[in-house]
Amino acid sequence: MPRKPFKTRPFQPRIGEPDAPVFSRGTILDNGLIGEKPQSRVPLEASKTVPDPAETENDLYALNTLQLRRGWPLEPLSVQIPMEHLRDNLPPGCQELVGIAMCGSTYIFNCDDEDLDRRIHKMYNKWQEFWDIFRTSEYVFWPIETEKGYFVTASFHMQKGLMDDPSFDSDGDPGADIPQVPNPQFGIVGAWSVVDGQRGPVGVDRVNRVKHRIRRIFATEGIQISRRSFMRHRGDNGERWNEPWVPPHDDDEGWSSGIRSFAIVRQLLQRVLDIYCYQGSYEDDFFQEPCCGWLNVDQVRHEMMGICAINVMEDMNWNARLAIECIQHITTVEGLPSFRADFLAPYDNDKKAYIPETDVDGIPQLS
Repeated sequence: MPRKPFKTRPFQPRIGEPDAPVFSRGTILDNGLIGEKPQSRVPLEASKTVPDPAETENDLYALNTLQLRRGWPLEPLSVQIPMEHLRDNLPPGCQELVGIAMCGSTYIFNCDDEDLDRRIHKMYNKWQEFWDIFRTSEYVFWPIETEKGYFVTASFHMQKGLMDDPSFDSDGDPGADIPQVPNPQFGIVGAWSVVDGQRGPVGVDRVNRVKHRIRRIFATEGIQISRRSFMRHRGDNGERWNEPWVPPHDDDEGWSSGIRSFAIVRQLLQRVLDIYCYQGSYEDDFFQEPCCGWLNVDQVRHEMMGICAINVMEDMNWNARLAIECIQHITTVEGLPSFRADFLAPYDNDKKAYIPETDVDGIPQLS
């Protein structure tokens, strides 16, 4: 008697409980509908319109580091890319006012003073692209990694000075007085600041170290820093802080410094945009007006993730789309154990609101 044809059992997904869900890769979102995952694959390698996925390397790396674990410090690329995206999406005329300098490196900002001049010469002396940002932008924002994963934010309002008239003809007289004409490029720091959300001696020492090294870096390029140009608040009751005032963070929240740097620059870019839209000009209120007293680091991180994800889609010439992948554990790099995905969950931010000069209980917080 011939055997009956073998019939496979229809697929039966495992059923989980609300407190112990079972995840499956069996369905995807297909044109707005939930459907079975298609079995065929589009040969992207042979497509002339789909870029190589390797083109997304930087944006994907930044996205992945932002969505690994909530409490991990960021890396420079994850700060730089979302920040530059903000600038690149300003109106064209406003873009010309703004520059985002490449993240300052621990190679410079966390080394011994004895080795500093050699490192500055090696890193900055011939870095024309970096200096072009300061020479051509009225407002420059510079995130700086002072220790591994810890960022402070330097902001600059640049001014144009005078230069020797290049069309002056001295008729061979070496002692002739060369007339001065306006310099078409920026070469003077009219106002600047370095802000850090950490209060107390540690934050003060960190900012002072950054200020000192910025001065030495600029001196090598011949960029002048005007006297009394550093924007610092000196209150009648003894409070002091660098302007603009930013919400402080607790010592165990140092990992959020890169997220905070993005949030600070986002607010200052809005001030530049307001100046541009209302056809105004720089005033010291640009620095003196405090930043918003409320900062939800989770919401800001999610915005940064969204920017990186959209950048990936653009890198792929829009031959890609956002997707949600259900996971229980996250694997990072070789040698580090995986961890539960719920480490990504936001914290309770209800008590993270601050008011300049006080905390929620009215106790002074600024030092």
